[in-house]
Amino acid sequence: MNGNSMHWVNRLAALGLVVGLVAGLAGVGNAQSVGGQAYSTYVNTPLGYSGQSPLAVLPAVSGTDGAMADAEGSALNVAGALSSDFLNSITSGEIGAAETGAQSTASAASVNILNGLITADEVVANVMSSASQGGAFSSADGSTFTNLAIAGVGSLSGDSPIAPNMNISLPGVGYVVLNEQVPSGDGVSSSGLTVNMIHAYLQSAGGLLGGVTNTGEIVVGSASSAVGQ
Repeated sequence: MNGNSMHWVNRLAALGLVVGLVAGLAGVGNAQSVGGQAYSTYVNTPLGYSGQSPLAVLPAVSGTDGAMADAEGSALNVAGALSSDFLNSITSGEIGAAETGAQSTASAASVNILNGLITADEVVANVMSSASQGGAFSSADGSTFTNLAIAGVGSLSGDSPIAPNMNISLPGVGYVVLNEQVPSGDGVSSSGLTVNMIHAYLQSAGGLLGGVTNTGEIVVGSASSAVGQ
């Protein structure tokens, strides 16, 4: 494993995922299930190319041992659409007496989308969900961009957060949603969240009915977690 690849493994370990978000919980859980998955990149182009980096899916969790899954890829490169390196994803979960939790993280480095229209040194999607007697909730804390730039203009520097579901038009291409968040659950006995850090929607105008048609998409940094009965 080279130095850069080790950096990504260490970054995930620093987020506490390798040992699980809720390590140490024991007994019979108040929530009956946990779920999670993560992947670093996905591409579906108007020319019909479809590709995805390795997917980590949380196995069935039973009792107090918890479970974890990870996946790693060196790169996913699609000419004119996406280039990216050091793709890592991990998901873990555990059912406990006082609290049940799941957490997923996906990361990618050296991201270049649509021939430099969107670039970033690093993208990390991090999602956790938890349920206890006090209710259920999910959070995307820890999700970050590093040196994100759109159309050559830097939007963020360092590991600063960005508001959820920020929509930016890409003239002649479509639009991109940054820190796209899709929640689920009732917030009482169940909760889930999917985060797509960069979700570019490719569009074309015209057609028999006119208007705009979605022709493809590019996703970088996708993670989801869920807990519930």
